[in-house]
Formats: sequence, structure tokens, C-alpha cells
Amino acid sequence: MMSTVNTLKEKSLKVLLINILIALVGVALVGFGIAFNSAAMLGNDAVAILYDGVRSASGLPQSELGMTTNVVNYAIIILSLLINRKYINIGTFIYTIPMGTFVGIGSKFYGYMNLPNVLEWRILSSVCGSLMLFTGLGIFIAINIGLDPFTSLAMILKDKMKSQYRTAKIICDVTSLIIGFILGGKAGAVTVIAALIGGPCIQFASELFKKSVLMKIKIGEKNILKY
Repeated sequence: MMSTVNTLKEKSLKVLLINILIALVGVALVGFGIAFNSAAMLGNDAVAILYDGVRSASGLPQSELGMTTNVVNYAIIILSLLINRKYINIGTFIYTIPMGTFVGIGSKFYGYMNLPNVLEWRILSSVCGSLMLFTGLGIFIAINIGLDPFTSLAMILKDKMKSQYRTAKIICDVTSLIIGFILGGKAGAVTVIAALIGGPCIQFASELFKKSVLMKIKIGEKNILKY
């Protein structure tokens, strides 16, 4: 009996470690995507514009985007804890703690590439950034280890409004976009593209990752987001 219990514990620990590792891959892709889009200066998704706006309003250089990302995310976590801590869990911190570091590394990596500051290269950088961002979010959602800070806030808003998640998400995105833009965040073509195709692309990446990876190693459960 004890042998069976120990085996189950070891198996659960192994699954958790694999979950965390996969989640970190997703977070790294999101961080690099945010960094590339921000450096290309053709816009970003709504949340990243808020990050960039806080950085700009603080008078910090592009290389400090990672630090401002951390500040904003921790502020959102504190706000969520004060309102309703139900949606704050291990996944929230797995997403938040390394995010600023990955954004910082992504910004430095982009700088090291020393790409020409012409429209063609900026467009290519934005395409790569968006692909990394959507893929990373898809992986993080697929692994179902928890919610990122802004999704947690959207879920809390959904409960307060007694509405669908989609409605609460739109409100959070629009609010982030407006505040970020007012603070100096760069909105542009990528912002429009992210708003139009971001959701379907993230869903496609999430489902593809589930089928091609998670189903084979028997990890991942039903997503808790109700659209």
C-alpha cells in the first residue's frame, strides 16, 4: 500500500515538474514576443502596451521593459489578492516571476542582432514577435497550470459582472490599451492585428500543442476559461 502511495506521489511530482518546465517555455516565448514587438515599434498587444506605457512614463529605456513588466504584473497580483484571491495560484507566479527576466533577455537579444532600422526588418521582427507571443500564450493555456495576472483579473471581473469571460477580457484589454497609450505606449498595426486574430491564433496554438504534445505525454486538462 505504501509503495503504491509513494509511486503515485513520485508520478504526481514528475507531472508537476514537467508542467512547470513546459509552462516556462511558454512564458519565455511570450517574453521574447513582447520584447520583439516593442523593439520593432509597430505596436503590441493591449497588455504589452500597458507595460511599454509604464516604462515610457517612468523615463526608462527600452532595455528596462522587463523591470516595468514585473512591476505591473505584481501590482495586478496584489490588486487581485485584495479583491478575490481565488484565481491566484502557482501558475500565476510561474508566469509572473520569470516574465520580466525573459522580456529583458529578449530585448537584449534583439539589440545584439543589430537589425537595420528600416520598415522591412521592423515588420519581420513584429511577425516573429507576434508568432512567439501567440504560441507562448497558447502553450501556457494548454498546460492549464494556472492563470496569468491579467487573465486572473479578467476572471474576477467576470464574476463581479456575472458576464462571460469574453466580455470581461475585452474590458480589460481596452482599459490596458487606453492607459498604456496615454502613458506613452506604442500602438500600431500589430495592435490591430493582435485584436483581430490574436484570440483565434492563441486558440489554434493551444489546441495544436495539446494534440501534438500533451496528448502523447498525457498532460493537460480542460481549460477553465469559459468563453
